[in-house]
Formats: sequence, C-alpha cells, structure tokens
Amino acid sequence: MRNALTANPTRRLALNTAAPMAARLVDAAFAVVYLRLLGRADVGAFTFLVVLTTYLDTLVDFGLNALIARDVSRGSISARAAFRSVNLLRLALWLVGLPVVLVVYGPLQGQAELSSEAALAGWLFYAALLPTVLAKTATGVLWSQERLDLSAAVQVLTTLLKTALGVVVLFAGFGVIGLAGASLATNVVTAAVLWWLSARAIHDESLPERHAPPLVVWLREGWPLFVNQLLQGLFFKIDALLLLPLAGDVAAGTYAAAYKVSEGAGIISSSFTLALFPRLSRQGQDLSGAYRMALRVLLQIALPLAVGTALLSAPIVALVGGREYLPDSATALAILICYLPLSYANGLTQYVLIAAGKQRLLTGAFAAALVFNLVANLLLIPRFSYVGAAWVTVASEVVLLVPFRMAVGRVTTDVSLVQEARTPLLATLLMAPVVWWLRDAVHPLVAIPAGAAIYAAGLWALGGIDASQRRLLLQFVRP
Repeated sequence: MRNALTANPTRRLALNTAAPMAARLVDAAFAVVYLRLLGRADVGAFTFLVVLTTYLDTLVDFGLNALIARDVSRGSISARAAFRSVNLLRLALWLVGLPVVLVVYGPLQGQAELSSEAALAGWLFYAALLPTVLAKTATGVLWSQERLDLSAAVQVLTTLLKTALGVVVLFAGFGVIGLAGASLATNVVTAAVLWWLSARAIHDESLPERHAPPLVVWLREGWPLFVNQLLQGLFFKIDALLLLPLAGDVAAGTYAAAYKVSEGAGIISSSFTLALFPRLSRQGQDLSGAYRMALRVLLQIALPLAVGTALLSAPIVALVGGREYLPDSATALAILICYLPLSYANGLTQYVLIAAGKQRLLTGAFAAALVFNLVANLLLIPRFSYVGAAWVTVASEVVLLVPFRMAVGRVTTDVSLVQEARTPLLATLLMAPVVWWLRDAVHPLVAIPAGAAIYAAGLWALGGIDASQRRLLLQFVRP
C-alpha cells in the first residue's frame, strides 16, 4: 500500500497538504456566517466556549497522534495495536476532564461572565468531544500511512454538514446552544466514518500484529507532547479567555473576528507541516536538508501573506464579519497578522524536534512563552483592550522563537532563519507599496493579483527559487 502511495512523493506531500487545507477553509467560511448572525457580544461568549473546549480537547488528544504517526510509520508498532490501546487511554482522559467542566460551567459561571445558555452550550461542546476519542485515533493511524487526504476529505464533508446545520440553527434562533448541538451531531458522523476508513487501513497492513506498549508507556511518551500542546494553546489563545472578563464581550467579539482571519492564514503552515511529519520521522531522512527546504517554502508564503493581510485588513474584515466590526477588528488584524512568519517557523521547528525525539526540549520554551503571555495580557488588556492582546500575541512568538532556534540547532546543522527569510522579505518589500497604492487608488481586488505577480517576479529575479525547489516542481508536474 505504501509503495503505491509514495510512487510520487512530491504529489503525495502536496495532496496531504492541500486536503486538510480544504477542510479548514470550509470551517473558516462558516465563521463568515456566525460572525454576522451572532453579533459581537455573542461571538465573544462563543469564542470563550470554543477556546476552553480546545484546551479540554488537548487533554483528550494528549499528543498521542504524533506518537502513532511516528512509531507506526517507523514500523516499531502495528497500527492495530496502537488503535486499541490509544482509544482506551483517551476514553480515560475524557473522564478526567469532567470535573473541570463541572466547576467552570457551575460555580465559576458568573465569574466567567457566562449566561445559563452559554453554560449549557459548554456542556454540549464537551459531550461532543467523546466521539472524537475514536476519531482522533483513527486520524493518527491514517496519518502514519500518509493518508491525511482521507481524513481531510471526511473533515470537509462533515464540516459542510456542520455548516449547514449551524446555518439552520442560527436562523432558527437557537444561538450558541444550536451551534453546540450541531457540533455534537457532526462529531458522531466524523467518528463513524473515520473508524471505518482506519479499519480498512489496518486490515490492509502488511506488518504483523505487535503488542502495544503498556498504557503507562504511552502516558510517559505522550506527557511532554501534551504539556507542549497545552502550553502552546494557552500562550496563543489565553487572550481570548482573558478578554471576556477583563474587557467585556464586545472587545472579545472584536478580537475574535481578527483572530479568526489570522487563524485562517495559519492553515497553510499547519497542513504542510503535518503532511511532512511522517517523512521527517523516518530513519535515514536528511533532517537538516528537509528542515531547510520546508522553512524556505513556508517563509516564502508567510511574509507576503502577512504584509498583504495587514495592508488589506479593512476589506478583509468587512468581507468576513461585516462592517459592524470596522474599524476595530481591522486594527486588531493588522497588528495580529505580524505573528504569521514567526508562527510558520516555530510550528515547523516544533515538529522537527518531535521527529528527532527531542520533544522534551519544547517544554521550557512553551512555559516561558506562557508566563510572558499571561503577565503581559493581564497588564495590557485592562488598559489597551484588544490592541494590547494583539501585540502580546506577536511578542509571544518572538519569545518562543529564541529557545526554539537554540533547541533545533542540536539536531540540525547550517539552517539559518535569517538567510532563508532574506530573499522573500526583499520581494515582499517590492510588493507592499504597489498593494498599498492599488488598494486606495483602484480597488483591493486589483491589488491582490497585482501584488502576487510582483512578489513572484521579485522572488524569481532575486534567486529565491533555487535548483532544489525547481526539481521538486518538476517532480510534481511529471507523470
């Protein structure tokens, strides 16, 4: 099965990148609906619930999918054994999260500025995590076999279903409770389909049955990944939790609109990095060469995307959320999007270290970033509201970048962030004034293709596309 799938590795990587991107783009499109129908105040409460559920989802995940993808792709454990033991462990972790839900949506409901309706929706969101126990493990098995296209195809279909149900419940007036119920229904469908697909993949597996390690081994190996994911989620999303009680629901909704756009811009990096991860994990892989190439590609995308989004923040926000969010959300977006190149580099570095088995080096970096983020937000949000939160997010990525670069230097050689960023940065500086002028003098829709053309021409003229990248392009287009 694997030989057929990897006959053209460049195409397989491209497919495994594009498919999850499509799934997340559908989800981003749904944001256009609920941002307009809920209004700023309800969007703030909805964002709080989603972020808290994301933290609980991190507990259920426990970093185990990365272990499945790494160890099954190496052949050190069979997919069948991993599927059974990880599902059992995740069910126990879901039960561990119940006391947290009891406290937050019970005694702490008032302190969190949550209405009774929002608290009930929070319970439904947590119930919706139960079927993801099965869905997540099934995705890990497919990831190990480089079949992210299958899991992404399921995600696209179920996200379309969730979007359709969400539109219906919003127009029917059910608000956040309706959205939570739609999430529960679609998660059940997703789990059923992914279980069927992974069962087929396990049935076709060529490796013999191998006993899974004891659950305590999964916990020991997954613990650093869980801590890293939790710290990462806290340092990047804790502002969404703090804005509601510290600045009010309108400020939280304002920031949520900008955050949703910036989160959508991160789809490319996360999809590409996850698709690349099984290859980084295999023994014999030139880790330094793969890291250098991936970093170059991601920076070539992130720099013009960040600058273009900042220059066009007002029309983007008007399109996504409506003019109700202007000019506040556009201001927040123009600041927040500055984090993008740093985030692309940090996200890739994180998975390079995991592939090398150095995930414990990440913990200190995430802890430092979290402490900085928490203190800075507590100081700046009461005074500067969503503007302070946006600047803290950018600064937090800088705080994370320094220890990440030190850690990755232990497992790779001769990979310079400055060197890889230099050429796309110069090309972006050529593009920016043209986009700025066309935005005001003509129309934003004219500025986008013109800016893209100037950036591409500048990148090529400055030698940004080297021989190795041209070889990869040829591999992609050749049969």
